[in-house]
Amino acid sequence: MKKLVFTLVAASLSVPAMAAQTVVLGPPQFAEGGYANRGQCESALAAERNRQRRDPTARGAGYQDLTGSEFNRESRRTTRCEEINGRYVVVFNANGF
Repeated sequence: MKKLVFTLVAASLSVPAMAAQTVVLGPPQFAEGGYANRGQCESALAAERNRQRRDPTARGAGYQDLTGSEFNRESRRTTRCEEINGRYVVVFNANGF
């Protein structure tokens, strides 16, 4: 399997979350400090995922050669919204969830 590096990780200031491989994603794509509810978080993640699915040049190394559906599948495997300290944040895990 291709080694994957998500643009969101490269473009975001990452802070270790629950595990060494899991990072919280923030600006510029996602709100500093997260979101008040899961719906806001999921909406922001879906918008960024769709933007990158449509524009392969916006993706990180290892993702640019994937088709839109392959990218979407891989993104769903490696990113999700989680509640941490009462706020919903987008988290990334290169090994998947």
